[in-house]
Amino acid sequence: MESLKQRFHRLRERFGWLDHLVGMLAHYGNVNGAGQAGAVTYFGFLSVFPILALAVFVVGLVARVYPDIQGQMATEINHLLPGVIGSGPNTIDLDTMGQKSGVAGVVGLVGVLYAGLNWLSGLRQALEVVFAVPQREQPSFVAGKLRDLVTLGVLGLVLMVSVVLSSAVTGFSSTILDRVGIDETALLPHLGLSVLGHALAIVASTVLLLAMFELLAESHVPRPALVRGALLGAVGFEVLKSVANLLLAQTKGQPAFQAFGVALILVVWINYFSRLVMYAAAWAYTSPVALERRTAEAVIAPGAAVAGEPPEELPTTPGREAPGRSWGAVAGAAAVGALAAWVVRGVR
Repeated sequence: MESLKQRFHRLRERFGWLDHLVGMLAHYGNVNGAGQAGAVTYFGFLSVFPILALAVFVVGLVARVYPDIQGQMATEINHLLPGVIGSGPNTIDLDTMGQKSGVAGVVGLVGVLYAGLNWLSGLRQALEVVFAVPQREQPSFVAGKLRDLVTLGVLGLVLMVSVVLSSAVTGFSSTILDRVGIDETALLPHLGLSVLGHALAIVASTVLLLAMFELLAESHVPRPALVRGALLGAVGFEVLKSVANLLLAQTKGQPAFQAFGVALILVVWINYFSRLVMYAAAWAYTSPVALERRTAEAVIAPGAAVAGEPPEELPTTPGREAPGRSWGAVAGAAAVGALAAWVVRGVR
């Protein structure tokens, strides 16, 4: 009788997507993707508040030209950071912060240059591990920081354009439907606007992840593989946002939510987003076209293409974590987040 392991092996040979999925999970475990995401979470959390301050500044500038778009932009920001923006308890009121948008812009810029660069440095090092970038090809300290700075500017521009574009398209679509006499709350128009919004969000997230992959880690992974990995991550990110909004509706009355509020949401959200980025990078690295590239490079220069690969004896169990590193980063981020949330409530 054929063993279960042999059957699974035959399925992997028959279905390329299944073999790719197993390879991705194995590589994610080999490079400790969950631990890499945990290390990135700390500075990712610290970056949220200055990024939010800059977002308030941008909303203020755009609202001066298009006043009707302010509400929709606040909604789009809340989609990126679920449960953070609002007028209720344990949330940040954009209207209150918008009254001091100039100060928010200055503070946000300074904060982003510090926390944002450190976050991107951690993300760059994590991606270099996932993409198996050899040590000799990794940038020096100064070159790495310059690369992080360029990436920070590109990511900020992509985020700003995507939020403004999504807000404008959604707002103008509603206006056009009203003028032609179509009820936007009806099933088909509502469904169409929803699909359009999700499609724009997936395109923006794909560009965002692709920029991270190409600018932060100069790997040997071909661009088509990077695009497919970024697209997979973008779809996963959109699903993650939808699930987060559903869960928030169920947890807002829970004691844990009342105690930690913003901090609890952001720590969990950033950690899962970081894991998603690691999964997307692992998918790109283990794609057939990337494997062909590494094989060809190994033939030309033996050992060059596999430099930086994890040792063969490492276990391939998906999700293998380094508890101290991951939980230490999350615990530190939670402590800082609780303090930040307390300060925000005090300001309000």
